[in-house]
Amino acid sequence: MKLARILAAGALLALLSSPALAEPRWLACKFNDTSGKPQTFVMVFDDLRGTAAMFDGYSLVEGTSTSINFQSLRTRFPQFNVTYNRNDGALAVSTTTGSLGGIMTGDCRRSTPPPGAPALPQ
Repeated sequence: MKLARILAAGALLALLSSPALAEPRWLACKFNDTSGKPQTFVMVFDDLRGTAAMFDGYSLVEGTSTSINFQSLRTRFPQFNVTYNRNDGALAVSTTTGSLGGIMTGDCRRSTPPPGAPALPQ
């Protein structure tokens, strides 16, 4: 009798539960370059699809070699690499150009989609 109740409760829970939903999340990021000048950019990442893209004001530039897990996001763009710590919002940017070289730190915060941002698939 007890086993039947447990099985019935499990079946009811399975029927009433819905799949986990995750939406693409926008981040407003800021860091100081090697000369101390503040640099900002907006990016979006999607846990379900494992993608990250930077918004250049007109379109999304998708990152390559993107890895997203519960703790961090790592992706590459042509001019720099981004590592974002999801726990505390810390940002590390390492550049591939000789003029900026090195690792620069900053932070990212959740934000609303910027004006003119394209609609993202749901």
